[in-house]
Amino acid sequence: MPDDKKNRIQDMLTSAAGIAEPPERSRKYRNIVGILAQQAAQSADSWCLDEALKTAELVTEDASKAYVEIIRAMAKIGVNRKDEAMLREAVKITELVDNDLDLSVALHENVLALAKLGIDKKDEKMFSYSLELIERIPLNTYRSSAFRNISRLLAGTDPKKAMELLETAIELIERSKDIKPVYLISAFCDIAALLSKLNDKRNYGFLSRTTALADDIADDFEKSAVLLKIVEIEIAIGTERHDEGLLKEASIISEGITKEYYKTLALKAVRTLSKED
Repeated sequence: MPDDKKNRIQDMLTSAAGIAEPPERSRKYRNIVGILAQQAAQSADSWCLDEALKTAELVTEDASKAYVEIIRAMAKIGVNRKDEAMLREAVKITELVDNDLDLSVALHENVLALAKLGIDKKDEKMFSYSLELIERIPLNTYRSSAFRNISRLLAGTDPKKAMELLETAIELIERSKDIKPVYLISAFCDIAALLSKLNDKRNYGFLSRTTALADDIADDFEKSAVLLKIVEIEIAIGTERHDEGLLKEASIISEGITKEYYKTLALKAVRTLSKED
């Protein structure tokens, strides 16, 4: 990092140290960690990563979120540099995370990085370790997501293994309780897309479940957001499978989106589809 930017970070740290109230001081330190971690991820700058770790130690309230930012950066650097040691160090840092949600996010990042690197390097031991690590993710929604993402990585090269992992992901999400409809819809869209890639016609069943769930969402913003997600997935699958009925359904669903931002994106997607025809 250039000296002028280092000086700016130092000024921010000095400013944070002068804040009397612990919650506000911690918030400022967390922001600094986020800036340093993001810079480290973009440039693989070891100074930024070291400073992020040092600064995280100064956070006295909700430090877990600071460590999640660091772990996310280390995961990206580890994959880009093909550095297994860094990825394993990131796993150790998860021990500093003290709540299920942040731990689930952190381990999810580690799992995907280790799986990707294991696949890229054809390292079965590293890949197996990534699958073992999934069992330490506390929340089923994130465990299911990890299995789905690894399934996606393997779909083109090892469809049998990809399907095996996807079945585990489906089982986890099906037995989970009290998942908000918006998250369940996102998971079902993801599952439908993967099933389509793996030539499994159960994808249509999951798409039907997404639309049924969306019907029961009362909040207009949430409903518009999930309907856009469904439209995008149906267009992707319909295009891939040359399914005119699904493409038509996507167009009809787009008409039910009420919030302008999401409606604009949906109409753009539908119009792009029309131009391709």
